Amino acid sequence: MSEAQFIMPPGVAPVEACSTAAVVVTFNPDEPVFRRLLQATLRQVETVVVVDNGSVRVDVAAMCCSEDAGAGRVRYVPLGTNLGIAAAQNRGIEAARAAGAEYVLLLDHDSVPADNMVAALRQADRQLRDAGVEVGAVGAVAHDRRTGTTSKVVRMVRGRVQRLASQTSEPYIEADFLIASGTMIAISVLERYGMMDEGYFIDHVDTEWCLRVKARGMRLFAIPGARLEHALGDHVVRVWLGRWREVPVHSPARDYYMFRNTVRMLLTTPMSFAWRITHVFRLSQFAVFFGLGMSPRLQRIRLMTRGIIDGIKGRGGVLVEARPGRGSNR
Repeated sequence: MSEAQFIMPPGVAPVEACSTAAVVVTFNPDEPVFRRLLQATLRQVETVVVVDNGSVRVDVAAMCCSEDAGAGRVRYVPLGTNLGIAAAQNRGIEAARAAGAEYVLLLDHDSVPADNMVAALRQADRQLRDAGVEVGAVGAVAHDRRTGTTSKVVRMVRGRVQRLASQTSEPYIEADFLIASGTMIAISVLERYGMMDEGYFIDHVDTEWCLRVKARGMRLFAIPGARLEHALGDHVVRVWLGRWREVPVHSPARDYYMFRNTVRMLLTTPMSFAWRITHVFRLSQFAVFFGLGMSPRLQRIRLMTRGIIDGIKGRGGVLVEARPGRGSNR
């Protein structure tokens, strides 16, 4: 398992010490949504590090330098090409640490935090630590702007997956994993347990990290009072897969990453037997739904099959045959 080292990215100068820095990974973001993200985030953190994964359709640098982008509090890190979300997050974390941040808040380019989101995360993290809890990370609850659906919290209890309602008066809900966007992690945790595995490129980057730190005794919590406006996938369809689900639909290249990274995770990442069975079952559902029900079917099946083979072989990185932009952060 690769664990990135803390190295100052080229061209990023140290800035005044701060407690929390947001790390936003961009790849051809929607300009109005991205501007809303910057404005909402800058009201809540000291520094925003924008790591661009080779956007070609929009000028991310110009938006970062614009007047409403915080007058210099946005640090822009261009990667020049799409290195994947794991590598981009790691470069952003490195820049945040160099800026003196004690915590990083991970955000996708289409995630807009509610006005009190960071304050709610900070308060929960502090209260849990004061109570002697070994906190790996705390995360916001996502609300999909397209469907109106609020995400649930997933936890394995006695061999069964629980999907707990996040609309509750409880201050914290313990989780088995958190989606990266809206998750706040202490720099000290990343230094001790490692950063994101860049070999995954995209898909299950956050799942693998969460399972890894949980295996070392750390605990993860969703914070119902911390809300995040989010959109997952190119579009969403509602289907019956053992229960009614809203399934994000991506490009066929993403089928490759999902299957490859799931197999790789099953073979290398510590997790319970119940979680292994759950991930295998989920892949079988995806194979039927996307392979038989979503065009282009033959291309999807071919990429799923290749993903399984490459996962068994332990291969990582970008899907070479994908056209530029495929295998993106979305």
